[in-house]
Amino acid sequence: MLREHWGLADVELGPLDSERDLNVLVDGRFVLKISNPAESADVVDMETRALAHVRAADPSLLVPETVGEIVRVGDDSGRECLARLITLLPGAPLEGRPLDPDLAAQVGAIAGRVSVALQGFFHPAAGRSLLWDVRRTPDVVTSAGIGQAELVDRVRPALAATATLPSGIQHADVTLTNVLAGDGVVTGVIDFGDMHHTAKVADLAVTLASVLRGTDDEDHFWRLAEAVLRGYQRQQLLSTAEVAVLGELVIARLLTTLAVSALRRDTHADNVRYITQYDRSSSQALEFLGAPPDDLADRLDRLAGTRDLTNAIAPTSLPRRRADAMGGPLSPLFYRQPLELVRGEGPWLFARDSTRYLDAYNNVAVIGHAHPAVTRAVGRQLAELNTHSRYLHAGIVDLAERILATMPDPLDTILFTTSGTEANELAWRLATEYTGATAAVIAEHAYHGSSKWLADLSSNEWPAGYRPAHVATFAAPRGDGMTESVGAHRISLAVQSLRTERPALVLADSQFTSEGILDVPGEFVAGLVNGAHAAGALYLADEVQSGYGRSGPQLWRFLLAGVTPDLVTLGKPMGAGYPIGAVVTRREIADVLASRYEYFSTFAATPAAAAAGHAVLDVLTLTGLPDQAVAIGELLRNGLRDLASESKLLGEVRGLGLLAGVDVTSRKAAKALVSELVNQGVLAGNTGPRGDVLKVRPPLVWEERHVALFLAALRRALSAIA
Repeated sequence: MLREHWGLADVELGPLDSERDLNVLVDGRFVLKISNPAESADVVDMETRALAHVRAADPSLLVPETVGEIVRVGDDSGRECLARLITLLPGAPLEGRPLDPDLAAQVGAIAGRVSVALQGFFHPAAGRSLLWDVRRTPDVVTSAGIGQAELVDRVRPALAATATLPSGIQHADVTLTNVLAGDGVVTGVIDFGDMHHTAKVADLAVTLASVLRGTDDEDHFWRLAEAVLRGYQRQQLLSTAEVAVLGELVIARLLTTLAVSALRRDTHADNVRYITQYDRSSSQALEFLGAPPDDLADRLDRLAGTRDLTNAIAPTSLPRRRADAMGGPLSPLFYRQPLELVRGEGPWLFARDSTRYLDAYNNVAVIGHAHPAVTRAVGRQLAELNTHSRYLHAGIVDLAERILATMPDPLDTILFTTSGTEANELAWRLATEYTGATAAVIAEHAYHGSSKWLADLSSNEWPAGYRPAHVATFAAPRGDGMTESVGAHRISLAVQSLRTERPALVLADSQFTSEGILDVPGEFVAGLVNGAHAAGALYLADEVQSGYGRSGPQLWRFLLAGVTPDLVTLGKPMGAGYPIGAVVTRREIADVLASRYEYFSTFAATPAAAAAGHAVLDVLTLTGLPDQAVAIGELLRNGLRDLASESKLLGEVRGLGLLAGVDVTSRKAAKALVSELVNQGVLAGNTGPRGDVLKVRPPLVWEERHVALFLAALRRALSAIA
């Protein structure tokens, strides 16, 4: 046969195992596969075409290659069989060898790779009925008469659930028998003979069952499970719904293995060793998987990273347990009745009870909550690499250059941090080192961060009677006449109050957000800068709340004032939920600090932080959200002014871009208004020296309809508390 059809003469032949076909080793180079007479030609054609598809989809994934044509031959009973010659892959099957977690992870990875490579492959024969299809477990087990009725009933819901899970044509037999390895490295996959259309997670269950039945040690059993999941998810991630049924599908596969063995061992006595080789190990694995379904699913959820943390603590006990564990009044919550939020999407936040809230407060999610571009970019980078900034990485350098390109020319250096607080603290170090001075000048009721140093530079946080000796304050700009000379004079007065200390830094939130969201003339800001320089200090523009497109397409609020700060700090919106911040300054300032110190922060300037930063900038610049912010912000403030003209509770409306502050008659009324807005499905906040300003600072994805929803809710809230 080999000589006639493939031109191979004087070959050395050797036997190979197979469940239902005849496999022959040919000269240590090929495998001759003679299918059993019952095998359909369509199935063999599917296998051959699938191998070609996999090689095209993933050329580095080693699978056999068909040599020449498929031929028809007769067996010794005169029955027609299909024969083909395929290439022999390097390595030996892993079956029967002890597996460590590293090798198990490689097995999981190659199972994932094969599944991914088969995406897009179609063949009519894939709908065939196969004993090894785990979805047929109840029928196969019943026909085999092996009992196990309780386990069969247990797995039925999981089997039914596969109908709605991601599916396709799967290898369905990436087992240790069919995974080849050499020198501790997986080299390839063979035997596509069990292919059929099924759920991807059912395909994984086959691999997981094969690996897990290879140990008698329960601890090692779960280490191997984690390794397979780790390797598989490096190729494709599992959903929560897939992991929820995975354990039950593994049980179903093990039951199928026992059932097929029982069905065939008596009628195929010449192949009984092969047929029954997994009986004992399958029974052992079933014992280790004997936990109740919910407990098994929870264990696999934890190992796969798909655990739903919103269900970790009962809602009734959550407030008390948070207070007990997290400092109580030291870390208070918003609103009279604290909200338990479990999901975000665009401008919306969702509570555990599915109540939807329009977010009018959170600027962290600058491009909307849980934006897929950010979550995908960060997840992809975390799956590849995330380490500290002592190594080169193109992503973070590119992000640095992109941000610097938005800044005025003298600002040529960026230092990444993990937050706005850390950015302001680093800016304080830069300023004190550069100037040799030790004092700071801030606005009255300012907020710049939560560390010890920054709490001293945040007058809004000072307890009654507290004023650090090295910090002076100036009056925030309110009303008319806020000229350049007024700004410079206010800095001069503050400097004089320091008496013996010299100021290293004058810093201000570019929109004076904590001071009540003030409308700041550019000339006043210019006066602050001039006043800082006249006193020998540097000027810092804190853009954590007002930057990143909130004020318009120029991205930074200080640019609208026509000034160039010595330092700019960025924070919250930079990663849209991923912790990242930055200081932008001149190289000459950074060099002074560098002459005596190094700056390093472990989680600053990481590849994942870069991925988040790029995703945010991409969405901002490619969708025109900063331009939209200007138009939507103006629409919002006009609507607020109309409401203020009707309500005795509201006063002046201020702001720029998508940011608004509304004076309320009292702190008590402002708090009541914010609480009532929650009842109306809107989340807002209070700000200002007395807490009597309604703060509206939504994600930039707000559109006209969101403004209309907010104004309608505010109208109802005003009516409710009047």
